[in-house]
Amino acid sequence: MRYLKTFLLVLAGFIFMGWGTKEPKLTEGIQPGNLAPKIGQEAGFNGKNYVLLQFWAARDANSRAANALMHNVITKMDSARIQMISVSLDENRAVYEGVIRADNLNPATQFNAPEGKNSEIWRKYRLNNGFGNWLIDGNGVIVAKNLRPEQIAARFAE
Repeated sequence: MRYLKTFLLVLAGFIFMGWGTKEPKLTEGIQPGNLAPKIGQEAGFNGKNYVLLQFWAARDANSRAANALMHNVITKMDSARIQMISVSLDENRAVYEGVIRADNLNPATQFNAPEGKNSEIWRKYRLNNGFGNWLIDGNGVIVAKNLRPEQIAARFAE
């Protein structure tokens, strides 16, 4: 009986503590459920469609190949549902522009952060652990990260 009273007292305390508390605010971070860190290309966050934010560099063959593959998959999709923002961290502008031409990428979806490892984007997205991508909903909330092209295709197939 003593435990029942203690339990009820603790339960009542939780109820009263929770009464009137506001909805939790989303915090900025790089994990699903977090608000995506701001990088200056948030025009795509309109509350309706998704944005795939992809990071790459010419010096990293895997990230460059992933960028080209993802670009090809998303280009074939309904642009009203998903768009791609691709950020190169190449410090040499000529190399960046050469890759855009060689890989036949749409320059309107490609952006360059020539500061590379010294950029704010590098720091905010913690890219020292490697390049990757983030799927962000129309409200700026990260839905998934490090998706492969077939996962994107499957998610938006309808």
